[in-house]
Amino acid sequence: MTCYLHPHTPAVAQCTECQRPVCEVCLVRVNAQPYCEHCAVNRHTQSPFWAGVFSLFVPGLGQFYNGDWLKGVLILLTGWLILPWVYGIIDAALTAQAIAQGERTATTIPQGYIILALKIGVLGLSCLYIGLVWSLISFGLAMAGINELGNP
Repeated sequence: MTCYLHPHTPAVAQCTECQRPVCEVCLVRVNAQPYCEHCAVNRHTQSPFWAGVFSLFVPGLGQFYNGDWLKGVLILLTGWLILPWVYGIIDAALTAQAIAQGERTATTIPQGYIILALKIGVLGLSCLYIGLVWSLISFGLAMAGINELGNP
């Protein structure tokens, strides 16, 4: 089998997306998976740093980044308890590292424009999440008959 772009060069892998054979020159690895140059253009290698940052500002966002949708929703809904939030930060970073090293298969490989939107929107999302949690806590305290100073 020879490379689809270089017919005189033997192929060393097959593109994960388009299934075309690629040589060493055309081979691009993203999260330890082989891609041709064309298919790898919008792929992004998992970053443990960004997974941790996303989870630090918004509970569960790092799991969404890694493709763990159910875990992300659970952490998002329970993040106000703090312990799931801390677990989510550590889990997101470790999972992203495992995906980047090829130890775990990524359920989704984030597109470049999605990563850019997350990087730009993380502060806005964190403000939205903190405001929502603050409102829920205030509402719960008001329903319990406790004012802001803690007096009944």
